[in-house]
Amino acid sequence: MACSLLSSITKAQQKLPVTDKSGEPINYGVSHLRSKTPLTLTPDQHTKSISPFNATPNDPLGTIVYLENATSVKITTDVRKDSLSYYRYSVFENDTTVLKSDARLSQVDFIWPDNSDFPGYLTMNLGISDVRNKKITIKIYRLPEESKVTTLIIFNKPLQTAQIKSVNLISKGRTLRYHVPDLNINIPIIRELNDVKPLKNGLKVHVNQKTRGIQLTMGKTDLDVVYHAILKKKSGGKNQIVFLSNNWTYQGNNDDLFNFIPASYFSDPGTYELIVSPVFSQSSNQSTAYSRKAILSFTVVSPPATLGISEIAIGLTIISLLGGIAFLLIRRSSRKKLAFANRKAELAHTQLEQVRSQLSPHFVFNALAGIQNLMNRNEIENANSYLSKFARLTRNILNGQQQIALKDEHKLLEDYLAMEKLRFNFNYGIQLNVEIDHMEVMIPSMLLQPFLENAIKHSMAIMGDQGTLQIEFKSVQHNLILSVSDNGKGFDVQKNHDGLGLSLCEKRIDLLNEVYQECPIYLEINSGTKGTTVTITLTNWL
Repeated sequence: MACSLLSSITKAQQKLPVTDKSGEPINYGVSHLRSKTPLTLTPDQHTKSISPFNATPNDPLGTIVYLENATSVKITTDVRKDSLSYYRYSVFENDTTVLKSDARLSQVDFIWPDNSDFPGYLTMNLGISDVRNKKITIKIYRLPEESKVTTLIIFNKPLQTAQIKSVNLISKGRTLRYHVPDLNINIPIIRELNDVKPLKNGLKVHVNQKTRGIQLTMGKTDLDVVYHAILKKKSGGKNQIVFLSNNWTYQGNNDDLFNFIPASYFSDPGTYELIVSPVFSQSSNQSTAYSRKAILSFTVVSPPATLGISEIAIGLTIISLLGGIAFLLIRRSSRKKLAFANRKAELAHTQLEQVRSQLSPHFVFNALAGIQNLMNRNEIENANSYLSKFARLTRNILNGQQQIALKDEHKLLEDYLAMEKLRFNFNYGIQLNVEIDHMEVMIPSMLLQPFLENAIKHSMAIMGDQGTLQIEFKSVQHNLILSVSDNGKGFDVQKNHDGLGLSLCEKRIDLLNEVYQECPIYLEINSGTKGTTVTITLTNWL
């Protein structure tokens, strides 16, 4: 876990170019993706390197930009002209000097024309230029949402060497019981004390049930959040990171920072190395940054193996209890697995019944006849196109996959409707009101197809070119909604219908809800004289 965290941090801080191929400065969007106030930073030609995409820990709208040898920068934001008066921002230099406090945006950098991509917008300059050997902090928000502050830290100075002020091994100490006679308190006051032992370099220590952990104190730096307490264990000639944290705390008016490493991270015997260092990327200043670290080594030795009779008896009792509990848990788990397997088997059986309903011999015969008709009319290109669609459709139905990507489901429905249009010449349309990222979401395959088949059979086949089918995919918050509408004569949804298609769909959704209990699927059918609408809602699917 710690190794993956370190990897993610270093990847986020990789160095990027300052200018493009033509030598022009690159504009970097540097505000957090969740921020509604986009900030853009443009470095000057003196800047050696830039690392723009670094999240600030414990600040959901905070980012850090690392610069090397920059002289000046330009910070801008794009806002609507009619919203300009609602924005406020503050600027701090080196955490001590206030350059601006709740200032209004007043310096116009660019006016977007009406025929541009952003008509009605202004690019506003925040008036920040000189960043030589400085840490600049910008906080900006839009009224009345004062709590949603976007924070940008521009760090353009050398990192300080980490300074470990103290490392103490904390253990559970004595328990004090005392009375306060002056207050006539008869109940004893109980207070537990901690034993504090300085942890020095090369020290050998015992870790037992009383050991609480290591308390580490570091001197304050210009950018505390990049300094991490890293605990490595030496094993087999390799160093394994067992603890990594930049969760520093402050106490009172003291500028020192505190971090605590629970004993569970170094309870195993072996040699450990405690490092306080800025975590940085593989760049030109990597060696400089990583050299600004403080290191302390210690060894955890094995405790003497001595057990009394009472401890052995307690151990045997615990083992017996754990064995009984494990047996009950295993039996309960086996029952759950068996029930789950039965549900999956029933679901597979239902899907096979749907396959037979979807890919009926009648449909196959008519589809092939339509393709043959195109070939007889020498429309080879159209015949090949429909043959490809028919092949993809049949391959997807027969491959037995229970889930399919939303984009592939859209393509298969497109193929199916194109095949049926060849037979009945109706009209159809598919609307995608879903974000691009959501097109990769996996959903149960062919959820809408049986309802399309029902609409084509009972309405489109009769209406011909007067018939219209509309399919829509849309996302509402975390829900995915699929719907199909037709302009047919409708039917009574309260009555049973011929065939197995609709009943199989309802049964399949019931079974899916047993498998995906945290993300239930809801089916709604509304039918009237002007048409029918079928809506399937996949809750919490996005």
